[in-house]
Amino acid sequence: MIDGLCLAGRLQEAIKLFDLMLDRGIQPDVINCNVLVDGYCKNRKLDEDMQLFKKMKQNGLKPTTVTYSILLKGLYQHGRMKTAQRFLNEMQSFGQCPNEITYGTVLDGLCKNGKIVEAMEFFESMERNGILPNVEMYSILIHGFFRAGKLEDAKKLFGEILKKGLVPDTVAYNTMIVGLFHYRMFWQADKLIIEMEEKGCLPNSRTYDSIIKSFLAGKVTDKALQFLYKMRERKFVPTDSVISLLIYTLSTDELKKLYTPLVIKSNGNFFQMASIEKLSIQVFSSTFLIISVATISSSKIFSRRLFDEMTKTGIQPNAFTCNTLMHGLSTTGQVGLALQLKNKMGKWNCVPNVVSYSAIIDALCKGGLVDEALVLFSEMLSDLNVIPNVVVYNSLINGLCNPGRLDEAKRLFDKMVSRGISADVTTYNSLIHGHCLHGQQEEARRYFDEMMDRGISPNTITYNSMIDGLCLAGRLQDAVKLFDSMVDRGLEPNAFNYSVLIDGYCKNHKLDEAMQLFKEMKQNGLQPTTVTYNILLKGLYQDGRMKTAQKFLNEMQSFGQCPDEVTYSTILDGLCKNGKIVEAIELFESLEGIGISADNYMYCILIKGLCQSDRLTDARKLFNEIPSKGLIPDLVTYCVMLVGLFRSKMLMEANKLIVEMEENLCLPDARTYDIIIKGFLEGKEIEKALKFLRKMRERTFAPSDSVISLLIYTLTTDEHKNLKLFCS
Repeated sequence: MIDGLCLAGRLQEAIKLFDLMLDRGIQPDVINCNVLVDGYCKNRKLDEDMQLFKKMKQNGLKPTTVTYSILLKGLYQHGRMKTAQRFLNEMQSFGQCPNEITYGTVLDGLCKNGKIVEAMEFFESMERNGILPNVEMYSILIHGFFRAGKLEDAKKLFGEILKKGLVPDTVAYNTMIVGLFHYRMFWQADKLIIEMEEKGCLPNSRTYDSIIKSFLAGKVTDKALQFLYKMRERKFVPTDSVISLLIYTLSTDELKKLYTPLVIKSNGNFFQMASIEKLSIQVFSSTFLIISVATISSSKIFSRRLFDEMTKTGIQPNAFTCNTLMHGLSTTGQVGLALQLKNKMGKWNCVPNVVSYSAIIDALCKGGLVDEALVLFSEMLSDLNVIPNVVVYNSLINGLCNPGRLDEAKRLFDKMVSRGISADVTTYNSLIHGHCLHGQQEEARRYFDEMMDRGISPNTITYNSMIDGLCLAGRLQDAVKLFDSMVDRGLEPNAFNYSVLIDGYCKNHKLDEAMQLFKEMKQNGLQPTTVTYNILLKGLYQDGRMKTAQKFLNEMQSFGQCPDEVTYSTILDGLCKNGKIVEAIELFESLEGIGISADNYMYCILIKGLCQSDRLTDARKLFNEIPSKGLIPDLVTYCVMLVGLFRSKMLMEANKLIVEMEENLCLPDARTYDIIIKGFLEGKEIEKALKFLRKMRERTFAPSDSVISLLIYTLTTDEHKNLKLFCS
């Protein structure tokens, strides 16, 4: 009973049953205690777990190897390395010999906590202690090598399995195949798949998932589809994540080939498709969702045609079918059609439920249409058959927090609680992120403490928002402390957590600490993302560390992280700001050849760099090139060019550009007026400067302090008097 309750996640009931057993005078044995120790571990209650372990020994029960193995697994999963080592030492000192399960647990724990060197040493010590590594242990270490970027070591270790008289199983092949795909070694992975099948080790559902996902991610679509068909022949069904990737990767025509020709036949609650045997109405509904999402831009009618075809056969859709299609329509921006479908549900004798409203409200909030979402929410509340849940409230609270409507978000949160609906980690994450985003760090901290008091454990997303908010507020030391407390609580920081703190170090000009954290990230088995490298590159260029930046760029590419538009913009900006204008031009000219289309921001960077290097002719030529690339110069681009022209005292050309800018309906903002007024004042064109000052005041913009100081310094006493009359 206790084991069953623990497995079902009903830990409190399991504890009550254990206590009841004691109340009835039944003395628990080691097995009873082990079951509850395991339950605590699986429910992340490590402190309670160790307390039970302590009581167990106090009551004269000797923990077995199984007890220690369970506890070690929990400790490693929560990153408590020192405590795990202490228990391992205690286990051996009490005469409990570690068995294969213990060794596997320790090995897995070391690898997952980034201690790959210690894992390798531990692995090599096993034979000396009379334990022969099995295939599972090899798989664990191979996976650890891949996570640590030790590709050659992983390949060597896999080759060693046969030499030890062992036969690689599906898990071992899976681990190796996924690792090779991760490093984009498609040919070697394909070769290993063939070897696997030839040895009679047939891929399972998980293997097929890994193969298909990897080929899709590598743009090797034909191979992915080949294995998808093999998977279907063996009656395996791809997971949701594989289906999502198929949707994202394949063209509309390719998707249609997968799901057509489609033959609909009434057969109780089942339908028949040409390529798939019998699908329930739920799976058929999911097909609608797939097609809806797949046809984002080209064939919006296709999913509705399928739905209409279903209803024409006399088969009435249920709420699940309608909700699925509404979800597909909502997530592809077709909220109007989703609303129409909701309003038609009564036609098929089914009524909208909380899921129906939730999909549409969430889409409206994510699209910035929060007011429209609130109107629909009011309609939902007026329907007595629909009871709102935390999911709907979370969508609305998040929708209100993002644009800074924090007071409304708080009121909605209070109403939710007053209705007896408990907030979850997503609710608090939205409130914390919103307050951090809008500079209300103390209020964010209040919600952070409140969620802890209510027994809701913060997750990595919570810590991300808090750490980022502290860094933005310049409170770097507080951010570092919070990062450390996250680790102490057993949460494993992910690449995004590290990236946020690295960004904080860079913004606070702590480059050495940023690089140290970057090094620690890799040592812990995490692979830095393109975002991580972009953050670090920006910091290095800002600090003038050109050689180090180049080293990191080379490392980034060697580790298979492809530079994106942000990377190239960062490099371009770094080269320009460090006076490397020739290298910047060469990089800019090479972009098209590597498949990167320059945007307005990149043009701005290089135009500004050329102007500051006194290459105004080149800057003007580049500016004039923008429309020919299908781009429209924005206000920032015009401002950069104006600054360059004013800097070179080309006042007539600057005036022409201002006229062109206004003709193109690109109206100046306060900063643009500052640039124009300052440029004409410094060029001794006082009348022009005052003309634009008047325009600026007409549009209710106020000049900056630097412009006011320049006006005071430049204008005569009479001009000052006229200016005061005008500005009063």
